[in-house]
Amino acid sequence: MNDLSVLQGFFIAVETGRNLEDYRQIKENILIVAPHPDDDVLGVGGYMASAAEKKKQVFVVYITDGAGSPRSAKNFSDTQMVSRREVEALAALRLLRAKGGFFLRFNSKELPAKFVQVKGTLAKIFDLLQPEEVFIPAPYERHKTHLICTQISLEALRACPIKATHLYGYSIWGNFWGGHKRIIFDITPYIKDKIQAVLAHETQIAYKNYQQGILGKSNYEAIFWESHEIQKMTFAEIFLDMNILLQNTSLSLVEFIRRDMEAFINIYLGQ
Repeated sequence: MNDLSVLQGFFIAVETGRNLEDYRQIKENILIVAPHPDDDVLGVGGYMASAAEKKKQVFVVYITDGAGSPRSAKNFSDTQMVSRREVEALAALRLLRAKGGFFLRFNSKELPAKFVQVKGTLAKIFDLLQPEEVFIPAPYERHKTHLICTQISLEALRACPIKATHLYGYSIWGNFWGGHKRIIFDITPYIKDKIQAVLAHETQIAYKNYQQGILGKSNYEAIFWESHEIQKMTFAEIFLDMNILLQNTSLSLVEFIRRDMEAFINIYLGQ
């Protein structure tokens, strides 16, 4: 069985009748790596909608199956949760006009033991799509699954020959500070799309008001982006420029973070 056949087994297209061969190494593929089925829309939903509007092909890789999610119904099994979350993820992708998702269906607890396997699968997806932009969780997340997915994604990118890829980090369970470049993206025209996509994840908003949280976060990012400037947007997403990690493959995530924090300290000290 070749790599395309293997990857096709993970892939579910939003449009009926489409398959991976339709998107092999074409221009303007955008790929988001999501630890769980909803992290993509929470972190990058506005940008996803904008990219799709510009006729770019947007894809998401969902690394874990989301089986460990809290749930409002006690008799709702893990198997039911996994199935339901895939349906919700596809509904959200449809709302954002994305092309489809890769559901790798790993359990969060097994990621450390299956690091190499996950990395290999991700590398094959990167090689197939040759994305021009890749979004992964930034290395400042307070969620352990997000952190290991960041490490796996970086190693997978470094393991395959991708040309002209830009790497960006998004934040959900953390914040950005430091000296590395941050990029702000105005999602005001797409905030309704983003919130509708979040609302599609019904199992998640049933136990936590994610839609209100992400609305507030997006508004906060827009307001507090500049301290002495007139507000230019109402809602925004902020991304961390992580391209240096692809340009310098010997640079570890730990050193990347250390440099960022040292730059922040120097700014604080006025140096």
